[in-house]
Parts: sequence; C-alpha cells; structure tokens
Amino acid sequence: MTFSIVARCPATGQFGAAVASSSPAVASRCVRGRRGVGAAASQNITDPDLGPMLLDLMAAGNTPAQAVAQLQQQRPFIDYRQLMAIDAHNPPVVFTGANALGTLASVVGTHAACAGNMLHNREVPAAMLAAFEKAEGALAERLMQAMLAGQAAGGEEGPVHSAGLLVY
Repeated sequence: MTFSIVARCPATGQFGAAVASSSPAVASRCVRGRRGVGAAASQNITDPDLGPMLLDLMAAGNTPAQAVAQLQQQRPFIDYRQLMAIDAHNPPVVFTGANALGTLASVVGTHAACAGNMLHNREVPAAMLAAFEKAEGALAERLMQAMLAGQAAGGEEGPVHSAGLLVY
C-alpha cells in the first residue's frame, strides 16, 4: 500500500524522503527529516511517532541500525511496521516486520534505501534505487525520478491517491 525512499546527498549534506500510497495524507504520517541528522520513514499500519523517534535516537548519536534496533526492542506492534533510516555517514537501514502486509520488498544502496508493502511486485524498490543512483541534479529531482520509476515498475497494488517529498 506504500512505497518510499530515504536518501542523502553527500555533496550538499541534504537528506530527503519521498512516499506514495493509496492512503490519504501519507507523507504527513510516514516520512520525516531533520537538518543535520537524517531522514526516516515509518510505514505499514503506520505509527507516526516512529519517524521522529528514529531521528531523536540518531541525533543522540546512534547509527541508523542502532536506532532501528532500539525501536524493535521498545515499541509494541513493531512486527507490523516497515522502517527506514539514513544519516550522513552510516549505511542506510531498512526493517520489515514479520507481520507486515502484502507483497514486501526493500533494497539498500550507498546513499539511499527503498521499501514497499502491498506492492504490485517485488521489483519496485530495486527500480527506485536504480533510478535514484542513475539520476543527476538536485536531491529533490533524484527522489522524484526514484518515485516515478517505482510507479512505472508497478507501484503498489492499489491506485496512488497521495504522495509527498521532503528535503532537509
């Protein structure tokens, strides 16, 4: 029901995230960013508190992997969620809980991670990452190219009704 990307631009220090879904107002619930810290996404039976919590943990000095691991230990119903996080220096991370819904897939690159649930097919995140890595220009443009590639690869099972993109 959702596909998304979190990314960084090592040249500018910017972080960004983009998301699309058949759910209304998806960006307001799923993607977060913080200048100087990173970007985070929480999706699949969304808990809007998880993105800010990931950013708080990273701001306190945790790597994205450590931040996600802490939430796995602390938060109820985490097995229903998909999480992504990226900071300036560490590898991006994706977590998909054992009870996440539908066709699931994720992929991690050097400067971006892509994930989705209730996807039309498992190739959507890989198409997104390939497009991001191939794209040139501003981070916002590269994020948009990734989202367009995800939609062209099949997107989610239902029609997209909501999308959002943020850059910090």
